[in-house]
Amino acid sequence: MRRWILALAIAAAVAGCDADRAAGDDAATPPPAAGPTTPPAADTTPPADDLPDDATTVPARFQGTYAADAAACGAPGHESHLTIGADAIAFHESSGTITSVASGADDLTVVAILTGEGETREATYRFRLSADGSTLTDMTSGPGMVRQRCS
Repeated sequence: MRRWILALAIAAAVAGCDADRAAGDDAATPPPAAGPTTPPAADTTPPADDLPDDATTVPARFQGTYAADAAACGAPGHESHLTIGADAIAFHESSGTITSVASGADDLTVVAILTGEGETREATYRFRLSADGSTLTDMTSGPGMVRQRCS
């Protein structure tokens, strides 16, 4: 009787190992022919107007003129004025060409060669754009100066 139980247990174990094999499957059966490839992942590329042409172009969503408030926006010489273009940046007393850009959804880091007050220097700035695009915070140092977008 023990042999009979042992034989049943072995038969059940072998049958369980082959349970996921289809009829006619064996080691000599070649794998199926290659079918269509997996479709590419969904395109997560940002809209074309937001893509920089290269690592020196500021994405469109960050470009514009910013100042401390509405009154400062109306005064072109105001000390809080900041203009960010596709490849240039201008502050109240210095301006220059952007030489490097790194950006995320709401963060922008630029390296620029600035000229102002008789000097030329390289400077790095970090900015954060609000979700609605209405304010830009200079995160370069300290708590950050917040500027509003001028029309």
